[in-house]
Amino acid sequence: MLRLFAKPDKQVVINDGPPLVITHKETILNGALRQGIRLPYSCKVGGCGTCKCRLVEGKVREFTDKSYLLSKQDMQNNMILACQSAPRSNVVVEFVGWDHNIEDFDGHIAAITPLTHDIARIEIELDRPVSFRAGQYASIEALGTDIPARCYSFAHRCTPGGTQQVSFFVRAVESGRMSHWLLDEQHLNKPVRLTAPQGDFYLRDAAQPAIAVAGGSGLAPLMAVLEEAIATDAQMVHQPFQLLFGVRTQRDIYHQAHIAQLAQQWQAEFNFLPVLSAEPGNSDWQGARGFVTDYIDAATCANASAYLCGPPPMLDAAMASMTQAGMPAERIFFDKFSDQSGASF
Repeated sequence: MLRLFAKPDKQVVINDGPPLVITHKETILNGALRQGIRLPYSCKVGGCGTCKCRLVEGKVREFTDKSYLLSKQDMQNNMILACQSAPRSNVVVEFVGWDHNIEDFDGHIAAITPLTHDIARIEIELDRPVSFRAGQYASIEALGTDIPARCYSFAHRCTPGGTQQVSFFVRAVESGRMSHWLLDEQHLNKPVRLTAPQGDFYLRDAAQPAIAVAGGSGLAPLMAVLEEAIATDAQMVHQPFQLLFGVRTQRDIYHQAHIAQLAQQWQAEFNFLPVLSAEPGNSDWQGARGFVTDYIDAATCANASAYLCGPPPMLDAAMASMTQAGMPAERIFFDKFSDQSGASF
């Protein structure tokens, strides 16, 4: 008799694939993973936005508020978090940029190089080369621990045929188990597993000026995108490029020498502008102060494209400024970095 009152399972179609059966109260992400479908995710608790997808058809029950992670444009496009959404009917969802050919790569921590007081470059030597687009990311798992995997963007472009030693910029997050594990020099040569390539943030070549906004470790994917553009002599290299880097104080600025090298190889005007939001007023800093979004050139936006990487509040503000200035939403590409501190990563 109790079975008569049981709620039926639902079917979920992902990117035109075969229907998956999702049980009552099971999320789209958990149901897909249970059936061997390797969807992109990092935290599974609604703290990162990695598993966002577009609800094409049907209805879902959402367990948490998604507005703090997704942009207004995402909300308008009916984006949901797969880890926090359970089907209320048969549904169809679309993961933009999801690659069915995501693979696992085993490796070890080869080097840890401090860049600032709380950011370091982590180099990982893999058992075989991985191929990825500049701007994409990998999920990193610390083998032999109970720390959940965490996503980090590749900090340099992929070499032809694949790259066997890859780099990431990792910021120490308060209560962040994964970031502190990666930054601990005691873990040199410790085994890790990468799941890659993932993400739809990559170089879109265009014959128009570009504006980039980065915050903290969000500089990583932009370095890869710039390197890729130069290496391939993309149309972008022949257009003006402005890189706005929002940090708190002078000690948070890093990678300036490499940025200067990229600027020298650029075939058009290249402007790098660090903007400090919390630099003491009596310091010797003569550069820009305030919020990085205050320095977005409205006159340039209408005829430019944008690449944004950093914390959600910064990106939301930047996107709002750019769209208000006339930049089409389809020319704004972004990668939101969440510290996931609430998930104790």
